[in-house]
Amino acid sequence: MSVTPYITGLTNRGLFLVECTEPYAEKVIRDESTPNIRSLIYSSKGNYLAYRTDKKAEIIKCADWSVAATVNGNIKDMFFSPLDNYFAVWEMFMTTKDDPQGKPNLHIYKSANGEKVGSFVQKHQAGWEPQWSSDEKLFAIQIVGKVLLYEDGNFERYTQQIQAEKLKCFSMSPSTAPAYYLSIFTLGKAGQPSFWRVFKYPQFEISQAVLSRSSFQADKATFHWNRRGTNVFTMTQTDVDKTGGSYYGKQTLSYGDVRGSAGNVTFSKEGPIHAIAWNPGNWNEWVAVYGHAPAKATLFNAKCEPLFEFGTGAWNAVYFPPEGNIVILGGFGNIATGHIEVWDVRGYKKLGACSAPDTTTLQWDPRGETFITATTYPRLTVGNGYKLWHYTGALMHKRVCEEKEYLLSMTWQTGSFPKSDLAKTAPKGIEVASAKPVAAYRPPGARNKPSTFTLHEHEKPHRPGQNVNAAPSKQAIKQKEKREARKARKAEERATGDSSPVSPAIPATPRAPFVSTGDPEKDKKIKNVNKKLSNIEKLKQQKAAGKPLELNQLAKIDNEPALLQELAQLRL
Repeated sequence: MSVTPYITGLTNRGLFLVECTEPYAEKVIRDESTPNIRSLIYSSKGNYLAYRTDKKAEIIKCADWSVAATVNGNIKDMFFSPLDNYFAVWEMFMTTKDDPQGKPNLHIYKSANGEKVGSFVQKHQAGWEPQWSSDEKLFAIQIVGKVLLYEDGNFERYTQQIQAEKLKCFSMSPSTAPAYYLSIFTLGKAGQPSFWRVFKYPQFEISQAVLSRSSFQADKATFHWNRRGTNVFTMTQTDVDKTGGSYYGKQTLSYGDVRGSAGNVTFSKEGPIHAIAWNPGNWNEWVAVYGHAPAKATLFNAKCEPLFEFGTGAWNAVYFPPEGNIVILGGFGNIATGHIEVWDVRGYKKLGACSAPDTTTLQWDPRGETFITATTYPRLTVGNGYKLWHYTGALMHKRVCEEKEYLLSMTWQTGSFPKSDLAKTAPKGIEVASAKPVAAYRPPGARNKPSTFTLHEHEKPHRPGQNVNAAPSKQAIKQKEKREARKARKAEERATGDSSPVSPAIPATPRAPFVSTGDPEKDKKIKNVNKKLSNIEKLKQQKAAGKPLELNQLAKIDNEPALLQELAQLRL
């Protein structure tokens, strides 16, 4: 295996590798000049690479890039088991007059030699994927409202099953022997709630559930297990939000653990939940991006207590590298800017930022030193290509596809690789012409005027307990007024010394120095009147300079004789 991981790309012309060192040369390892190349994947441990066309799927050994096995057929989807021992593929389910029952269309092969070891009927592509435990001792597949479980690589006969009415989906935790856990989601009948439950293998009776949560507003669910398989988040969602609060339906996030604790997660900002992700390097931490634009991002612990607030930004995605020491917050899809920020989740500081518009794929390298962004076909038909970034946001390399060349997939080689100099030293980025930023919309009445408003109120990064939006203290306000007064005086001094022709200023009316009358009440009134007269002098200066004044300001100027008379009486 190479000392540094390869970046692997698939175009309509073939399969190629990119060396992650300058000059970033591309090496073609499969020439497949056909428009029907589909996708590529690496196995979890990095031992194999597979790609598929409309006629076959090939398993390639990463040690020497030779072909380990070829699976013929119009394969629509594929993936490897957690320890790389098995390769699962799915084809369209077909029936004919001669075969009205149809043939098995989900097949399990040995990755090393392509030997078929199991076949199943899985009519629908949505949810077709079987699941293995992380040690591959258990294999589970959902078929016709049941979850069937097989043990020790024997795919001929299942040993256990989970059966529940209206079972919609399941998820196997990444825990290992002796404790295996599975979660299921069942849809409720009319007037009855939906449920998600967690079971410990092999105790699958409803009464034996480790935990059970109900919801009257749930049509589907997605499970998110932490690395140890001890904690799980369940995102339930309705197809339609009847309150009109969300175009995508109403979302609810609940949590649970294998000890039976459970509850609902509440966030500090209203709006949709855009993304959640467990830290792969720390089973006790996770990040969520949530709320109406600009979305908010927060680092939580397993008890759903906030550890750090990243503030708000143009985000809708979270990406952790395998080590989990840093994290990317990104905005893609309907966020046109492609804004990316990289944060240190141990020191709580921002390491870098960049912009990658039209990104359809983002992936960390296995070392956590660099990441790639790519624009792929058929998601986008123009501007296909990829970019290599350092974690500080420096652009290291880019490649744009040629005419009639389409980038179909882009991914990193998986596996364990030693750290390089990039882990500590940021490279000098290449120069890229940045696109002109799109200006925020401004109402017609506010155009061609100084900006006095913001489109959204943004929240700054802070630790929990810090009120970044608290009103300033009286002392802070007083200091600010003093600073502004000093700036104003300096501006007037500069204007006075300016040689350009200006309107003659009205000479200030001389004021007698303040002398105490011996009566504290009179002295107080004299000071107030002097303050009003001083403000009138400033207004007269502004009027002489051609600045339009408000009606109340003009009224103050007209009131000057009365104030002078009042001042004279007070001094008697």
